[in-house]
Amino acid sequence: MEEFLAYSPEDIIAANLNETDGRMNRLCEQEAAHLRELAAEIASGALQISELIASLPDHRPPASPCQDIPEENRPMLEHLCRMREVWKSVCLCTQIDRHLNSLGRLSISDFWEETDELEHTARGRIVYQRNSYADSAYLRFAALLQAPRAVYTHNFGTVCEEVVRGNCEYCILPLENSAEGPLNSFARLIDQYALKICATCDIPTTDGSRITRFALLCRDLSAVPEDVPNARRFFDFSLPVEGSPKQEAILYAATACGLVCNRIDSRVHRNEGVTQPVTQFSFFADHGNLRAFLLYLSMEASHYDPVGYYAHLP
Repeated sequence: MEEFLAYSPEDIIAANLNETDGRMNRLCEQEAAHLRELAAEIASGALQISELIASLPDHRPPASPCQDIPEENRPMLEHLCRMREVWKSVCLCTQIDRHLNSLGRLSISDFWEETDELEHTARGRIVYQRNSYADSAYLRFAALLQAPRAVYTHNFGTVCEEVVRGNCEYCILPLENSAEGPLNSFARLIDQYALKICATCDIPTTDGSRITRFALLCRDLSAVPEDVPNARRFFDFSLPVEGSPKQEAILYAATACGLVCNRIDSRVHRNEGVTQPVTQFSFFADHGNLRAFLLYLSMEASHYDPVGYYAHLP
């Protein structure tokens, strides 16, 4: 009896929690081993990125995993179940990337869909509506290309159309400034013409009182300039507000892949007369495992829309 009394209720509870943690750790270790085996099988069988994505399994949790437990415990346990499923998906994608990377069979560019081949005359052509600040942005962006050529138009709609029609490879639009924040009218143009951001730079006014961020845009992310020295790289994408996965799952998966969130915005996406509320995510992509995260998005959020994979020029 004295030995029993030597243990306080807190000690007993702590011992039970430690035992539960040990069981969970052993279960997670077994799951990780099985996921490594599954990743090896998927990686060895897929020859193209489309085959790889098609072979990824569905790891979504059941609709009501906690229906037989007390009501007050359900929110916490349902959250834990959702995050555990995200962890399993990320673990699988990380192992697939590790296998394919060791064989030199997976790169970031494999995830971007290519549009029709550009005419030779359009290569390196950058179209924009001319003013002194846009001229400064052009000079910054032109340094990234081998044979840049400037083309001028009189309105921003025509700027976008020149790229979509294949007459120019790139265009320049302002994205935001330090006085007004995001410039929604230009965001709507980018949505309308389905343009992708491939580089950004900040241009100050003459007196230094305001900064405008300009974007170099293209039809598809296969035209993104590579190996930009001393530049931070970002990956932006959007997802519909309604539907799955939820924002918490996206952030958990990105963190598990080593990515750092830059910002999250809510906006209305307009394209071909259809409006839809979306969440736009921006992550620092120069650290972490972006390939594994893109595999996760392909598996769990195949409806995501890449907005840009770009370098921000210093």
